[in-house]
Amino acid sequence: MLRSLTAGIVLAFAGSRANVARTILSCAGIVVGVGALVLVVSASDFGQRFATAYSEANAGRPATLEVSVFDETITDRAAFEEDLVRAGGQDISLYQMPAAPLTIRSGDSMISEAGFNAVDPTLGDIRRMNMLEGRWFTDADTGSLAPVMIVNEELGAALGDLAQVQIGTDRWMDVRVIGVLEGSALDSGWYSAYLLRSPATEELIFGSEASDSEEEESEAEAMYTMGSATTYQVRIDPEDPAASDPWGEIFTERLESASWRWGVESQESISSYRSDYAEMTNEAITYLSWALMGIAVITLTTGLLGVLNVGLVTVRERRRELATYRALGASRFTLFVAVVMESVVVSLVAGLIAIAGCWAVLAIGATVLEAFVPLPDDIPLNIPPAGVLVGLGSAALVGLLAGIIPAMRALGASVVAGLRE
Repeated sequence: MLRSLTAGIVLAFAGSRANVARTILSCAGIVVGVGALVLVVSASDFGQRFATAYSEANAGRPATLEVSVFDETITDRAAFEEDLVRAGGQDISLYQMPAAPLTIRSGDSMISEAGFNAVDPTLGDIRRMNMLEGRWFTDADTGSLAPVMIVNEELGAALGDLAQVQIGTDRWMDVRVIGVLEGSALDSGWYSAYLLRSPATEELIFGSEASDSEEEESEAEAMYTMGSATTYQVRIDPEDPAASDPWGEIFTERLESASWRWGVESQESISSYRSDYAEMTNEAITYLSWALMGIAVITLTTGLLGVLNVGLVTVRERRRELATYRALGASRFTLFVAVVMESVVVSLVAGLIAIAGCWAVLAIGATVLEAFVPLPDDIPLNIPPAGVLVGLGSAALVGLLAGIIPAMRALGASVVAGLRE
């Protein structure tokens, strides 16, 4: 059997080389169908990787909840954070705007429209942080006598000299900028900065008793603090039942029972919801990919019919050649393999051409996309290994299916009648 299989494969390659025009004709439909499949798989893979990275950078890794307390003041923040852990939090970090709008400057560069969020070092475990320069916060930074901050790439470029940065409301404070976040399509804001929660920034983040009791407050500050709340990012176990509750009702109920410990009387003041959205986005991308893949399969089926038609014509034209092989001692299995493998070889060649074409299309697409939206280095637009396997696998399957009927017809032909032609 092995000898017959080898002989059949050799005859298949000989037949493909001898009928170049027929081979090219058979390739056309397969190239389009396989190319469509590979592009769909590549686009789906890129979309899911980008959606996951975007969610992790702007909303948190699975499963991240945003927990807020509105309208009431938390009197014991340490007790509140302990209860966040008891409720199932694995990593928790403060995540809220300072009590008053901040202005940032460096030398002659002054920016008032930058967005600030006060955070803890653990936010680096909750979210994806791609550092361009420097590093993320550590627990040691909380002992700094000056505020510690990380800016995004756009804000860093606008400020220029990061060694002379100051922030302030009614007075200026020197700030240590220890890192710059890489600018990419994962950014959620133009100018943004993370301010580390520490004793040096306590008043900036939460305000002071003096400022809270002032009767005269500027209209801008009043508008800024009107909708303020104490907000935390909390990452829980993805297997936790609270992770399957997008509205956070399960997690909120866990907190409500202990709200008296941190001075919150109204349980309606507590709100939580799942902020990461990668799973939902990936599910939508998967459904869209299946729909597009269905269209690609229809196109590939058209190519299969084309290869089948050409195969039937070829068998009819090669009756004398196939009969000669039989007369010289070739077995029926050898001829069956020869006809089927010829179809498979043609399809695989078409698959390789389709993959090469897709690679070129994606390379051009990545270049164009980079000109408008900078992509992270770890999220390239290319053909994944699954795309190559799908492309070559579908091409081989189409060739196999398209070669069976012509092979059966070749075996049914009379050797004597074939030699008389």
